Amino acid sequence: MFAGIYIFAVSQVMYYGNKIFGEKDTNLTPFVVLLLFSVSAAIVGSLIFGQAVMLFLNKKNKEAVQSASYSILWLFIITILFLIVLAIK
Repeated sequence: MFAGIYIFAVSQVMYYGNKIFGEKDTNLTPFVVLLLFSVSAAIVGSLIFGQAVMLFLNKKNKEAVQSASYSILWLFIITILFLIVLAIK
């Protein structure tokens, strides 16, 4: 519930911030974008840390840390590669 209130509050700030920059949006566009971001973060978080948590719960601490570290490392590498591609274009 508090996450929804937070997302709505931030979306309203984004909405009225558009007046400063001169862009017109509907009242719900920022709310939907932040909501989508939140859902995506939850899904990606479970994908990255889901296996690590399962390993940790099975007392495989070293493998859990490695699993999470490798997932984060790959996300970092992919992010850097896309930033390089964007910088070149």
